[in-house]
Amino acid sequence: MLSNETKETIARIRRQLSLFGWKILYDWTFSLAALIAYYLLISLLPLAVSLFAVVSLIFNDREEFQKRMRDRLTVTFPERGFNDTIDSLFNSISKQAGVLFAVGFVISIFTGSRLFVGIDDVLTIIYRIRERTILDQNFLALKMILAFITITPFIILFSSVPAILESHQGFYQFLVIFTSCILSFIFIELIYVIVPKRQMRWKHTWCGALVAAVGLQLVLLIFPWYVHQFMNDYAGQLGFVIVILLFFYLFGLLFVIGAQINAFFFDHIQPLKAGLGTCLCESVDRELIQLTDESFQTHEFIADEINHIDQPPLP
Repeated sequence: MLSNETKETIARIRRQLSLFGWKILYDWTFSLAALIAYYLLISLLPLAVSLFAVVSLIFNDREEFQKRMRDRLTVTFPERGFNDTIDSLFNSISKQAGVLFAVGFVISIFTGSRLFVGIDDVLTIIYRIRERTILDQNFLALKMILAFITITPFIILFSSVPAILESHQGFYQFLVIFTSCILSFIFIELIYVIVPKRQMRWKHTWCGALVAAVGLQLVLLIFPWYVHQFMNDYAGQLGFVIVILLFFYLFGLLFVIGAQINAFFFDHIQPLKAGLGTCLCESVDRELIQLTDESFQTHEFIADEINHIDQPPLP
């Protein structure tokens, strides 16, 4: 038989997990993850093209290194029809790397800033804080883009471990996974600390960043197997888009859940009383809502009277 203290502990843990589950549901966590996935899709691809251009310029004479990078990228996606796409991409980059770098870098600055504006909106909902102004959001986004550009070369350097280590396959795989996990943790931790419009402490954000980073490594390990087993029918450009969207959504979900862990268990932010849309409807001052008629002229009625307006009779 369990003691009363043990029963109370179990009941408290169950209650906390239940509240955490409601916070995830009421905050529209899965929709927020899809939002981050969309911003990742429009912001990281131009940046990836510019990074490929830089790698192609630096290692222009090292065909073996370029082949290794191409092989690592290819094994992540369905094989049929994708190898030709990767080959044509690398061939185009090798011929026009300077132009692609310049255009891709400029585009990535703008589209990448949209990513961090979206992340700021997501964390604003999770932490129940006021929004930044448009100028403040864009200034913050530029700082985060600079941080991303600073960290990304280190990721590329660590991915090109000297070939002597590859002879020790087990140690090599462990080193790559461990290094990737550390870099992912640092980048996610920076976002959790810098982006929210409130004072954040490392001791309140490390757990969520660690969960998101470890979860991302598990996704990177399992995702290629899942794609090859269940998504081989999605070939060509359509398959590429589907796989990228799925991967970005999983990353967005891990990121949002990590932020929810920090907000609930460390900052003790409780769930809403109802869904986000319902709470917004109930919290808005009805007297401040202006309605318009079909000519977009200000209407006399307030929102509470909408349901009481007589509808025209059916013909």
